[in-house]
Amino acid sequence: MKNLYKIAGLLGLILMLSCEAAEELVPTPGNEITGIRIMMPDGNNTDFAVIPDENNEIFLEVDGARTTDLTKIRMSVSIPNNATVESPVPLGEYMDFSQPVTISVIGADGAKRTYTINLEVIPSAIGTQELWRKTGSELGFTPHNNGAIGISGNYIVVHDRAGFSYFNITDGTKAGDMSWESIDWQDLGFKMPLHMTTDDAGNIASCNAAVSVGQEIHMFWWRGVTAEPELLFKYVLENMPGAQIGRKIYVRGDLTKHAFVYLAVSNNNTILRWEVKDGEVVSETPRRIDFDIDYTMGVQAKVVPVEFGENTNYFINRFVNSQAQVAITYMDGVTNTPIYKSEHHIQDVFHQWLGGGHAFDYADMNGARYIFLIEQNGDNWMREIFTVRAMMKDPASIKDITSLIHTRVWNDWLNFPLDPALGANGNATGEVKLRVAPDGNSCIVAFLCTNGGVMIWNVELE
Repeated sequence: MKNLYKIAGLLGLILMLSCEAAEELVPTPGNEITGIRIMMPDGNNTDFAVIPDENNEIFLEVDGARTTDLTKIRMSVSIPNNATVESPVPLGEYMDFSQPVTISVIGADGAKRTYTINLEVIPSAIGTQELWRKTGSELGFTPHNNGAIGISGNYIVVHDRAGFSYFNITDGTKAGDMSWESIDWQDLGFKMPLHMTTDDAGNIASCNAAVSVGQEIHMFWWRGVTAEPELLFKYVLENMPGAQIGRKIYVRGDLTKHAFVYLAVSNNNTILRWEVKDGEVVSETPRRIDFDIDYTMGVQAKVVPVEFGENTNYFINRFVNSQAQVAITYMDGVTNTPIYKSEHHIQDVFHQWLGGGHAFDYADMNGARYIFLIEQNGDNWMREIFTVRAMMKDPASIKDITSLIHTRVWNDWLNFPLDPALGANGNATGEVKLRVAPDGNSCIVAFLCTNGGVMIWNVELE
């Protein structure tokens, strides 16, 4: 009987509870996209935590092949519970990301927010092809005199302190010697050029050096390898301790239209910059840029701006305790302070590092960003590639310089001794110059090592 009472009581309790009203479900408010998954045609997925800008635009970068079909990309999004998505193409199906994709998110309260999603596929692989390689003897080098290289039209331009010659890009056959008519370097304190470069359009620029305060340089330029030289500007070296200029020259832009000429000052953390419009300097007085770094640049001080512009960011080389270093230093063009500063090469961690590192150039090929560099000592040289896109986007994510290595064949220096007929390169001089193709999918890279020779690469996005 007692058990019957217990059963009846339980049944009554269940009946009472079943009669209570169910708890009301409260929808999660909001119409924000907090995450996006991009599904590539090759099956690779990339997840992003996103924060739209004030215009509700979202910008995404994914690694992929240059040939990725942007019309065959799928997407999913993370949104609040009970929110819905309006999209011309349903999520999870193929979308055309060759242009911005617009979708709307409608919250549980009916509030609607429209987003524009921009997707860029950055090629994640490059292939290198050596077009040709010649020793200094084969190219007619003079001991210690060949310190720079450029690219102009279909030619490689090779510097010599006594004149410039040009060679066919395709096979390295000599095509001619450039004119020095009307150049007056012999009348100046330092009578010869220690460097030469080409701008982004293939115009050539060079000046004599100034190796002490008060010496004057005359900067000349050529509208191609067969042109006569034209005087661009004159400049007397100001009073800076140990200052020298003319050992490294860089030009960003087109001297026939609009360009900036950079001279890094040896033994000082200073850059001199001239603006050029329509083949003439805006002012013969340069803008002096003093940058803040925890070492003093050496003799072969170099600056490489990453793009055309007055306050563009730039790379500088490293010189510490009288030694050139293999390092990546990325500078803010407004504050002139480091954005990223790697340690120098890690000796004995992997294999042999030679040192050097002042001979380099930077390429941006449709968002794939690389530094091509010569590592060298007095007797050998080798070529390296560093990938710097991730560093430029998120410097804090880079652990050390080895994280940036794209191509470095350890101990490859054994395959690249200097030309025995020309002797040692005690100053460890040389240069790298590149030219990106108009479509951004490839570039020509020219390496020159003093007393060594020249190597030409074609580099292509894959």
